[in-house]
Amino acid sequence: MSYGRYYDELEPGQRFEHWPGRTITEFDDTLFSLLSMNQQPLHLDEHYSRGTQHGRRVVVGPLVIALVIGISQADVGGRATATLEYRDVRHLKPVFHGDTIYARSTVVSKQDGVVTIASEGVNQHGESVVSLEQKIAVPRR
Repeated sequence: MSYGRYYDELEPGQRFEHWPGRTITEFDDTLFSLLSMNQQPLHLDEHYSRGTQHGRRVVVGPLVIALVIGISQADVGGRATATLEYRDVRHLKPVFHGDTIYARSTVVSKQDGVVTIASEGVNQHGESVVSLEQKIAVPRR
């Protein structure tokens, strides 16, 4: 099985349901928060978080984004030689410890070796939690 597709194998409108998903643990979230120096108490302080609208700690957003991008690599980004742009990143619902994130992507456009991919992270309940677009440089076969 190959890892990712060449430019010639990607067409606008093509859709991918990426598998497997990834369950986010408390360890993942705490480590990512500390590595990225994100000390926002909503991610690190359970007592504080209980008093918010979420009632518990929320997974740090860039971790969810990174998972969606990583999960999609086997289908769409694995052969890319460069990521040129991320845009329109939207956090649609909070993600909590124990949630499993799956990803799906659609090829939006392609031109001159650059492919635009729209990706979405979906939790175990089928709810969209994050969406984004990325432009990647992909070699021809």
